[in-house]
Amino acid sequence: MQRFAFVFLAFLAGCASRPEHLAPEDDLTDTSWALVDQDSTALAFPGDLAGRPAVVTAVYTHCPDVCLMTMANVKRIRATLGADTPRVAFLTVSFDPARDTPHVLRAYAETWGARDGWQLATGDTASVGSLMRRLGIRTSVAARDTLADGTETVMISHSDKLLLLDGDGRVVETYGGTSAPPQMVADDARA
Repeated sequence: MQRFAFVFLAFLAGCASRPEHLAPEDDLTDTSWALVDQDSTALAFPGDLAGRPAVVTAVYTHCPDVCLMTMANVKRIRATLGADTPRVAFLTVSFDPARDTPHVLRAYAETWGARDGWQLATGDTASVGSLMRRLGIRTSVAARDTLADGTETVMISHSDKLLLLDGDGRVVETYGGTSAPPQMVADDARA
């Protein structure tokens, strides 16, 4: 009887450590995407983030609206985590690899204070496209224009998502990138 009680209590403790709503939605460890971060350092996603939860978003640096709000929300999530921030990895992937080179991402990272565990990354078009499809982030060119100086502008229509991965590389929650309540994401990451 004592052994049954011990096993039952261990089971309850395991259940209490991860709320039911954080059940794995997709296991990303069946493949790997070769990316490069804002410092031109190779990054294998999701493997290089293993061992701690990760908040993953997707933006492009020329975005005039949604991506700015997503980046601001990630900053709020990091602030909400407070002392727990180093326990969570943050990755923002650009789905515009032609323009968002590591150099461009470095400047963008500096603008947003993305450091200490918050990486911005890009990769070749095929890898980034494959990753976006797997994460369910739809992108399409919405408009092209050429300015008077000859500069081509491209507007990209895209999904607005923020994903939480567990330390094993499994997507356990999907939120709206701009609307995810920072306290909820922080609590989920801690769980």
